[in-house]
Amino acid sequence: MSFVTPACFKNTPIDTPRHGPLQARLQCKPLGISLLAVSLAIASSNLLAADEPAPDLTFTGHIDLVSAYYLRGATTTYGNVKPGLGNEGADAPESRRPVLQWGADITHTNGLYAGYWASLINYSYKSLGQSYDYYARGQTPPSDFNFQTPRSVENDFYGGYNGTIGDFGYTAGMTAYYYFNGKHSNGLETKLAASYAGVTFSAQTLLNDTVWGNRGDTYFLLNYSYALPYKITATASLGAYYYTKEGKYLGTHDPLTGTSCPRDTAFVVNGCFSGAAPVQGGYRHLILGVSQPIGDTGVTWGLQGILGGVNRYGIRQANRIFGSISYGF
Repeated sequence: MSFVTPACFKNTPIDTPRHGPLQARLQCKPLGISLLAVSLAIASSNLLAADEPAPDLTFTGHIDLVSAYYLRGATTTYGNVKPGLGNEGADAPESRRPVLQWGADITHTNGLYAGYWASLINYSYKSLGQSYDYYARGQTPPSDFNFQTPRSVENDFYGGYNGTIGDFGYTAGMTAYYYFNGKHSNGLETKLAASYAGVTFSAQTLLNDTVWGNRGDTYFLLNYSYALPYKITATASLGAYYYTKEGKYLGTHDPLTGTSCPRDTAFVVNGCFSGAAPVQGGYRHLILGVSQPIGDTGVTWGLQGILGGVNRYGIRQANRIFGSISYGF
């Protein structure tokens, strides 16, 4: 669930919908958005006079190997108690082992953009969703039920418009999250962003309930990048969340009985669990990083450190360091 930024805040070490080569899950039914953006770009070029040059389209792509995949600073757990269930229980992080990520972007000189980003995940969102279905039907999962197979692949499809007003830049777009081997996990987010002098502030709001978030959850991100000598780029990313306390898969009520969970407990996908109740919001992470291209090879190395905040239940997340090697084309 994924941080890099091509045009969607998703694919430079720190700016992405849910994820990216250096951050993660920053985290799109996506294909429609991408095709719409491309169609609009082509349509607009057809309106130009025959004697005018057609606007330029720019295509870029990347393949990345990251040492771990942390979604929006979630290094410990998405649940309401420490230490959490780990990957064995379909819990944070998305992957604590090295994984491949990849993506591509298309931008038009008129401001339209579209892109795709993907990552392997170290557990199954399909099994996580099925565990909710068993619970909602009052059934017990089979004895061989586990959260490790079939493992999921996160796919983010995004598109929108980038514009400028004087020295200020702005973005309006959407991201669709589609999980291969997923269930109750596909989501759609809006995105609004403004930038000035290397600083970007963005807000992404989830439009439907999923097993990883509630409708109305809004992720706020403040990004800053600064060029250092030797082509090194330093980045900083401060994230915070506004949480909708009540949703279909995450909240305070048991969907099977319709009753409220006891005090200091919460409903987390497949039951009311003791530990902590949902909070309204809070600081999510501070991520500091550096990256540098390796000559003219197209390869870039990156290193980032996460100073953990809290999740939707106020559970503190651990600090982590991770790295990446990315090839752009």
